[in-house]
Amino acid sequence: MMRGRIVLSNDRDYVGIIESDDGLARPFSGMETQTIREGQRVSFDTVGAKATNVAPVARVRPH
Repeated sequence: MMRGRIVLSNDRDYVGIIESDDGLARPFSGMETQTIREGQRVSFDTVGAKATNVAPVARVRPH
């Protein structure tokens, strides 16, 4: 799975863009995500240039 950050999310149209850690912009459909918000770190798979199976990445909190 790849990782990145949600840079745009349009909840009304169920679409958005992820900037992956390799610097590429990858579109996604909100129908293929768990609950996410702009700025959030996510993991995802790709099919061509499209991100799929988008899931939030839990923050690691120091002890």
